[in-house]
Amino acid sequence: MPELPEVQTVVNQLKPLLEGTVFESASLGRNKVIRRGRGKIASSLPGRVVQEIRREGKWIIIRLRPTAELAIHLGMTGRLVMEPFDSLPAKHTHARFRLRGCGVELRFRDPRKFGGVWFYDEDEIEAARERRALGPDALSIRVPTLRQICRRRRQLKALLLDQRAISGLGNIYCDEAAFSADIHPGTVASDLTDRQIRALACSIRKTLRRAIASGGSTLRDYRRLDGAEGEFQHAHNVYGREGLACRRCGRLIVRVQLAGRSTHFCPRCQKRSETLKHGVNARP
Repeated sequence: MPELPEVQTVVNQLKPLLEGTVFESASLGRNKVIRRGRGKIASSLPGRVVQEIRREGKWIIIRLRPTAELAIHLGMTGRLVMEPFDSLPAKHTHARFRLRGCGVELRFRDPRKFGGVWFYDEDEIEAARERRALGPDALSIRVPTLRQICRRRRQLKALLLDQRAISGLGNIYCDEAAFSADIHPGTVASDLTDRQIRALACSIRKTLRRAIASGGSTLRDYRRLDGAEGEFQHAHNVYGREGLACRRCGRLIVRVQLAGRSTHFCPRCQKRSETLKHGVNARP
């Protein structure tokens, strides 16, 4: 599933291409991917100017003028592409947004249909943000904020995956950030020391920045807007490296299930806390 670095990469590529352009028309597939405002997209999107494109957590937000908003979530296999409007759409293309005067259109494709497109009028935008209920953005998380979040007696992996607690992280970058901070992902968050919280805040930001600079991680479906693969998967320290030697100490990376997700870590660099050793369970 595309996480913060992958979504930010797509946003960075879209901004110079879309901001200031005008939507000419919209062609929508008959499926559940158009999750809100199908009729309004067809009737009121044409003529609106793209004012701004930004990321909120794992969401791509396209602000329009007159005021309205397109919200796009890539789900697990969603992709945005810019292609000539007269070219044959690829299979699983569910939405096509033609741009005025430039011969191209923005297309959204999603084979597994877990992603989607939402349209909100001006008076619906604030309520939509409240429903998304996103926590502080992981890319800019600071120690005081993370310290407050980690007061909860929850397993760290589960807490970091919770978009209401901290937004943007997914399976890949939770594992990579925990490794970088030398913290076992099964640690109870409220048991973290202040030193560990400081290390974790720094490692989250640093890991995400490095991933963005590499265009994200391509494991299966994710591609950048131009179709190129991300490169950060080649720099993963633990994620997807089960049975391989730790780049730091040489111990074999292991994979376990935590918070219902495959979780990768080094048993030597990320030693289990005494709380975990004695079997005290945190709420997932």
